[in-house]
Amino acid sequence: MSDNSTSDLDLSGIQDPPSTFGKILTKIGPGLIIAGSIVGSGELIATTSTGAKAGFTLLWLIIIGCVIKVFVQVELGRFTLINGITSIRGLNMLPGPRIEGKGNWFIWYWFVMFAFIMGQLGGIVGGVGQAMSISMPLTEEGRDFNEYRNAETLLTVLRAQYGIEASNNNEEKLAGIAAQVLENEKTSIVALGKLRYVDQSVPDTSNAAIYFDALSKATDAPTVYFRDRILPLPEFGNYVKLSHQDKVDAAANAYTLLKSYATGYFDRNPTEQSIEPLDVVRKLGEDYTSLRRKTKEVVKAKDDVYYTVGLTVFTIVLLVIGRYGFIQIFSTVLVGLFTLVTIVNVFGLQTVDAATTWRITWADIQHGLSFGVGGSEWMEGLGVALATFGIIGVGAAELIAYPYWCMEQGYAKFTGPRDDSNEWAERARGWMKVLQVDAWASAAVYTFATIAFYLLGAAILGRADLQPADADMVRSLGIMYKPVFGEVAESIFLFGAIAVLYSTFFVASAGNARMFSDVLGTLGLIKPGEKSYRKSVKLWSAILPAICGITYCAGVKPVVAVLMSGLMQSIMLPMLGFAALYFRYKHSDKRVAPSATWDFFVVLSAIGLLVAGGFAAYTKIFN
Repeated sequence: MSDNSTSDLDLSGIQDPPSTFGKILTKIGPGLIIAGSIVGSGELIATTSTGAKAGFTLLWLIIIGCVIKVFVQVELGRFTLINGITSIRGLNMLPGPRIEGKGNWFIWYWFVMFAFIMGQLGGIVGGVGQAMSISMPLTEEGRDFNEYRNAETLLTVLRAQYGIEASNNNEEKLAGIAAQVLENEKTSIVALGKLRYVDQSVPDTSNAAIYFDALSKATDAPTVYFRDRILPLPEFGNYVKLSHQDKVDAAANAYTLLKSYATGYFDRNPTEQSIEPLDVVRKLGEDYTSLRRKTKEVVKAKDDVYYTVGLTVFTIVLLVIGRYGFIQIFSTVLVGLFTLVTIVNVFGLQTVDAATTWRITWADIQHGLSFGVGGSEWMEGLGVALATFGIIGVGAAELIAYPYWCMEQGYAKFTGPRDDSNEWAERARGWMKVLQVDAWASAAVYTFATIAFYLLGAAILGRADLQPADADMVRSLGIMYKPVFGEVAESIFLFGAIAVLYSTFFVASAGNARMFSDVLGTLGLIKPGEKSYRKSVKLWSAILPAICGITYCAGVKPVVAVLMSGLMQSIMLPMLGFAALYFRYKHSDKRVAPSATWDFFVVLSAIGLLVAGGFAAYTKIFN
């Protein structure tokens, strides 16, 4: 490609811009591709994880994080449209330290961020592998492992639901939840007996099977009380979990809560005073704890790794032979479908009887919009949120990638090389209008999706104290859809997870191959010219996805990888805010200049990105 001061455009592609809103809509697309790469790692993983940790408290920051970046996104697009120069080459023009021929300070940091993005995409393609291994396990071991982990994950949620309904004295629902807890306990034990520990020994679950069978058939008052009133309690689940971890003090505190609940129950039900609650808890509870004590780690099935390898190869083939139009249609359809399902799910929590335990109230929304940052652990919560801030909505990587897709769509080519003519200025203003509609249309899509995912994470995962992590990431996220969609929830979610996560991996890999090739050209590491650039794009379309697949197979943790990439992107956001201002006032054209109101919001956006990025770095370095 040519040098930084020269446009790569020629006169052969010039087109007049559409004159009506309907025709403008037929020319949008780059933003929808970006939305396709966003509603995966940012929304499905990072946003729900933040909701699970912070509850509704940070809803305000999530909304601001989506909207504030659009102004910078449009300015980076404006620079490319006016000058016919890609974003990487433009960013290499920023003032500041540089090594001649080896890039400037921005390019150097971009390489650091890019390394973390590879880990993030490794986690994402691994998430697709997890979803496929759950929906279509390849091995018998994979089927047994799924059954075991599904039961264990659902137990956590059922106990949380029982606790909520118990606190509301909703006796009608408690019996049904208690029965589900017992059924999942039995399912978990049976599945565990089919697995192996890491030392290759086989779990002995015969006593546990006998215990739960006897428990389910018991009719004596103390055992029935334990089965229906104690076993389903979240406090009991915490007590068992902490006892397993040998956290004596914490287990004692959980036991105190349990005793308090049991005593309170008998105070409310004096006719059952003949049952000694503490003896029941002590004997049956100790038997249960002994049976469920996990002294060894279960061997995890490798089905997700097998799928990840296959998906990586499939993606390489698609990217090498694919075209822009295919990428646009593919990502738009997949993301649109799952976003719709997710929004329906949020509304379903309010209306479906089986899901009303997790209802989102107006008080929850008000709390989320109150500009709070959490309770005693507010620094930790804010740190997680700011790491999420870097990746929700348009992240730093997508901001840089957006002008590439604008060039692929043809906005700069249609405008033509800049000159002093009125015709060029008229075309530039017209195509800028198209670009702005494109950017805001995509912002509407991912903002609705982000809010929906955050509310689901806060309403279900947060209340159930269930963190998506490691090999159970996708399984835990799927729980969010079960209250509304019931038995078909798993199928719906897994289809959606495969759709949005793979769409993110696919689109991001395509954009990264273009950015990386442009960096190589900017640094003079490949020959200048369009032919050399396109050849490099194909080569890195094969290499970069392979690197991502290898990182997951090597043991990268998806949620950690996504949030670390988000942190790196948060730190880059102030740089991009500065770049947007620099391009606007140093490399723009007054004939295509926006209004003073728009300029105000661009400055405000840059300041917001500076605050968010600076605080994200501070919380990570000093806390």
